[in-house]
Amino acid sequence: MRVLIFLLTTLSLVFAEEIEIKKVLDLALKNSPLIKSAQRDLKAQELELKAVRGALFPKIKLEETYTRTDVPAYAFMNKLNQERITMQDFDPARLNNPKAINNFETKFTLEVPIWIGGKLQSANRMAQYEYRAMSLELERREEEVIGQAYKAYMGAVLAKESIRVAKQAVEDAKEHLRLAEQMHGVGLALLSDVLRAKVYLSKAEENLEKAIRGYQVAKKGLEVVVGVPLGDFEVQSVGQCPEVDIRALKEKVQNRGDIKSLEERIKSLEEAYRFTLSDNLPHVFAFAQYFLNSKDYPFGAEGRGYLAGIGLSWTFDTGLTTLRRAQANLERKASLQERLKLLKDSAVFDLERSYAEYENALGMFRSAEERIRSSQEVLRVMQVRYKNGLARMVDILDAQTELDKARLERVQAINACHKAYMDVLYSAGSVEEVRK
Repeated sequence: MRVLIFLLTTLSLVFAEEIEIKKVLDLALKNSPLIKSAQRDLKAQELELKAVRGALFPKIKLEETYTRTDVPAYAFMNKLNQERITMQDFDPARLNNPKAINNFETKFTLEVPIWIGGKLQSANRMAQYEYRAMSLELERREEEVIGQAYKAYMGAVLAKESIRVAKQAVEDAKEHLRLAEQMHGVGLALLSDVLRAKVYLSKAEENLEKAIRGYQVAKKGLEVVVGVPLGDFEVQSVGQCPEVDIRALKEKVQNRGDIKSLEERIKSLEEAYRFTLSDNLPHVFAFAQYFLNSKDYPFGAEGRGYLAGIGLSWTFDTGLTTLRRAQANLERKASLQERLKLLKDSAVFDLERSYAEYENALGMFRSAEERIRSSQEVLRVMQVRYKNGLARMVDILDAQTELDKARLERVQAINACHKAYMDVLYSAGSVEEVRK
């Protein structure tokens, strides 16, 4: 069974398509539900912005009203609007007791806002600020998705490299078993050495099977992050830690998308203060209306006429309701300013913390490489001593264990380097660098 798993894995590694990390990141950006959701929100805000700008244009309104009345004043007015007044209609008896009269009134109205306290201009600026804020949030969401995909890819790389390390451990264990059997065959080693070597080989093969299953799980996890099936694929091996220019990143950290987005929302609340206060200012508007009146049917034109003018409206809020609402926006603005200060401080701290983790991972990598060299030398010496009857098989296996451990820790350190590297870029708002 173990041989079959090994062969299937080897064939998969040979014939499966190797997918580059750039392609994975592109697919994640294209298919991520998080990004699609943010894009929908941005589109909605774009429509809101267009709607606000549309309020600057004139409005046209069509109304049709049917009435039937025998109230003297209304009856006379309707007949007059229908242009059907005769001398008999001035008879006091008819004026005081008119017959019920039908009236279909068609009215076309054109309304033009001239100045309404700056409300429309403020609303337009608020919508622009919100649109820019949501655009920056979308950029931050894209960075988040890139970070998730990058880490998932590196997790798959770790799993793949773990298979390579496990295979190497199996090959070394087979060599130790061969050596123990050879020495036992010539009477220079005990049977217990052979048994220990077999147990060690069995454990190494078990670890290989675990690594293979872990790789399959890691690839499935990568597909979940990307959002689409990738078929039969392999990830590219990574052998070194990436380089980080912390000075350049520190200069960019205050330009992160979420920080800039919050700054735009602060501007929006400042504009909301003026928007609300505009209710206390005079509103000037122009209008024009065209009337059609008929006693028989809608849109009839027995009588017609127009009405045009300019109006001034000025509301005095004696309860200070408008002022209080405007002041509430200033308080919200002050609240966001406090959050902005905390966000900026946190961004710097996150960058420094992530960089410290990167340096720790880099130290782990260098330490693992040094221990690999030392362990290889110790193992070589132990093998020579064992052949000369000066060491035991357990000494060889102990040295091999340290070598296997160092090899695995080197792979883990590389993975930790790349994850910390991504955290550094994400903290600085420079995730796009990994796509170059």
